[in-house]
Amino acid sequence: MHEQGVVTRVVAPGRVEVVMQSSAACDKCGACHRNAEGAVAIEASDATGAKDGDSVEIEISTGGVVAASFVVYLLPVFFLIAGYVFGSTLIGFFHIRISGEAGGIVSALLFLAASFGVVRWYDGAVRRKGTLQARVTRVISGG
Repeated sequence: MHEQGVVTRVVAPGRVEVVMQSSAACDKCGACHRNAEGAVAIEASDATGAKDGDSVEIEISTGGVVAASFVVYLLPVFFLIAGYVFGSTLIGFFHIRISGEAGGIVSALLFLAASFGVVRWYDGAVRRKGTLQARVTRVISGG
């Protein structure tokens, strides 16, 4: 996803805050935040040497956003369903004295809790690699 905006401040060496026009794609992505003035802003890595007031083009990996959305929203649902099937089947296999329904529910909740651990691990891995960070691809015009 490519967007254009204006650098409002240098956050740290190699990191800038870019303010952009809000679009329909921005509403669904959720990568941006509202700055103190209420404008849509995003912190981006910058290897181009952009300064305050520069118009820049930024890029956000859409593949990374889709993968993160899958992990955060769908993986827990899959774990929940798999946990129920696993638990109800396991109870029937070992002839334990509780109903398959109760075993499925308990197992589903345990699998759901495990999925949150997987999501947390994925979040840490993404933060370490920086794959979901926006980055300045070029300076369009100087400020």
